[in-house]
Amino acid sequence: MGICKCRVVTSLFCFQHRINVCEDCLVREHPTCIIRTYLQWLQDNDFDPACKLCREPLNNGEPTVRLLCHDVFHGRCLNSYVSTSFPSDTAPAGYTCPACAGKTVVPPDNAGGPVATALKQFLS
Repeated sequence: MGICKCRVVTSLFCFQHRINVCEDCLVREHPTCIIRTYLQWLQDNDFDPACKLCREPLNNGEPTVRLLCHDVFHGRCLNSYVSTSFPSDTAPAGYTCPACAGKTVVPPDNAGGPVATALKQFLS
């Protein structure tokens, strides 16, 4: 656990800038950064700031989207992945993260917070 610059206690850590970040700062100031927990950074501080789908740098000027698991992709790559990797009748909960398969691409209706709000805006 650490404290973000806006004084919020958080377990999230920006690998690129090596600082603790809350979800508000993550969405506002770290849209292309690799975010994990501080413990994960201590275990493996080697990170690849590239889209896991196209392998191009995330900070190349293209719009990015962050999923609830905090994995980040180029918007066009995620759209392509969703449209080609799943049958058209897949339920929203069936679309999983292409990097970790841990969380769904489509946030639940009751999901709140800055990351979920930004993701819902991207998907609408």
